Amino acid sequence: MNRLVIAALCSASLSIAPSLFAASPSQNLDLAGLKVKCNELQANEQLKPFKAVVSCKQTSTEWRPSQAEADPTQIANFKEVGASFTLKGYEVPFKSEAIEIPSSFVSCSILEQVRKSVPAVDIELSCEALNSVDSIADLCAPAIDARVDADPSIVFEELTGATYNSCSGKK
Repeated sequence: MNRLVIAALCSASLSIAPSLFAASPSQNLDLAGLKVKCNELQANEQLKPFKAVVSCKQTSTEWRPSQAEADPTQIANFKEVGASFTLKGYEVPFKSEAIEIPSSFVSCSILEQVRKSVPAVDIELSCEALNSVDSIADLCAPAIDARVDADPSIVFEELTGATYNSCSGKK
């Protein structure tokens, strides 16, 4: 299927296994803070081995042909005929006249916008692997793509209600 992707968004939430914090409520951190916390916890020899859990999600919008029919439209055509004259040192400057010619009829397409979302695709990372994460999209996109390739039914699709008429622009 030929797709025109208007927007795609990858997001991920990162956490360290909740059992490590059983005595205290979870804390919100940014990625850099989570990397520091992971290294601190890894240095504690009393803790069992653990991994960070990355929950990757994806949302995108795409335009696809709609079932709705678009009315054809007329596009005006233009023809102009003109001339300049010269006669033994005399001249009449260029002058033109518009001539009416039939308009062209063109077919129009109506596209509808679809929002696609992929819910949590979890990845477990060691602290070493977590420390190497620079881009959430670079980490999550391949995992999400592989999961969708394995099971396309995990993609949820919904119409946004937005449409686009190729002759007149958005509705």
